[in-house]
Amino acid sequence: MMSQHLPEEVVYDILIRLPVKSIFRFRCVSKSWNSIFTKPIFITTHFNFNQAKSLSNNSHNGFLLYTHKISYNIKELRTVICNSDHTLTHVSSFQIPSLEFPIHDRVIGFCKGLFCLTSYMGNSYWKIYLWNPSIRKITIAGTTNNNALANVTLGFAYHPQNNDFKILRLVCYPCKTRAPAEVEVYTLSTASWRRFVIPDSLSGSSIWVISESPSLFFKGALHFLALASTQNDIFNRFILTFDVDEEIFHEIMLPPNYLSEKYVRHTKCLTVFKGLLALIVFNCETEQSDICHIWVMREYGVVESWTKISVPIKGVARFFGCTVKGELVMGKRSPSQIFSFDPESLNEEILAIPTAKDVIYTDYFVESLNLLDWLNTKDY
Repeated sequence: MMSQHLPEEVVYDILIRLPVKSIFRFRCVSKSWNSIFTKPIFITTHFNFNQAKSLSNNSHNGFLLYTHKISYNIKELRTVICNSDHTLTHVSSFQIPSLEFPIHDRVIGFCKGLFCLTSYMGNSYWKIYLWNPSIRKITIAGTTNNNALANVTLGFAYHPQNNDFKILRLVCYPCKTRAPAEVEVYTLSTASWRRFVIPDSLSGSSIWVISESPSLFFKGALHFLALASTQNDIFNRFILTFDVDEEIFHEIMLPPNYLSEKYVRHTKCLTVFKGLLALIVFNCETEQSDICHIWVMREYGVVESWTKISVPIKGVARFFGCTVKGELVMGKRSPSQIFSFDPESLNEEILAIPTAKDVIYTDYFVESLNLLDWLNTKDY
């Protein structure tokens, strides 16, 4: 009835302001409404409108997305707001869909309302999924079955030029084998994989990706920590990047002497620190007073612009990300806790969430209609 009395553009303007839950329900109103809701242009416009609204009202310190174990084989994905006083406000909870082996699943990445998940099937065999919890839709992106010696790394990214999503799959073999890396890219719009080649000119002929932390999607590219060996057995460590638009690999050199103690095992993670590419390095072997080094690239791609910030942090086990204000979100060894740390004030605050396997920080969280227009998705 509303569409009969109001101009079409007014109806459209009203619909893009509705929450995802309402739109998902209103698909049954009429065939014309369902057609509107499943068009990519509406899905994008709806997301952009709500993202702009969320950012304009952003008076907090971002969101934490984490998995919470309910029982032996059931987990929830929970979203909380990080308030300025370090308290947390619950936003939503979604039960992670029952994959074949839910005990061994993990979150690869989050982008524009979609999650990339993997589930271990045994014998180095994994399934890769794209999941939209807001509309309870999931689709299988592919499978991966690799040699036990291989190092498999996945990256998940959004391609704004084509309004599309991509998954990058890197299979690398130990440098001593001289076996070339295998590269594939999955594109959601075509639901297909394509093979790529990493040029030998990138710091060596054999690349071994270091998957200590999830891949970082920044400035339109996926970033990975990598190690490569040359024909002369010279090893180079660098940041391997994959431009999502041009689908080209590049390299960014790490800061010289970024490891202060060469014979101590360090954890190295890429992150965005106050809008800049950064490398987090900390000692993960001792429970004594540790030093965390924050290497910040002041000018993207310029090696000479790496700048080091060193701060004392005790008992760090894991790094999860940086808030928009520059606080580090990390996990303690003992007792097992998640906390935030301000490198300027050196203030440490325990965050009231249970220890979780997967923790993702994002500066905004907007529910999305993505996957609503795909025929190969399924409800659960």
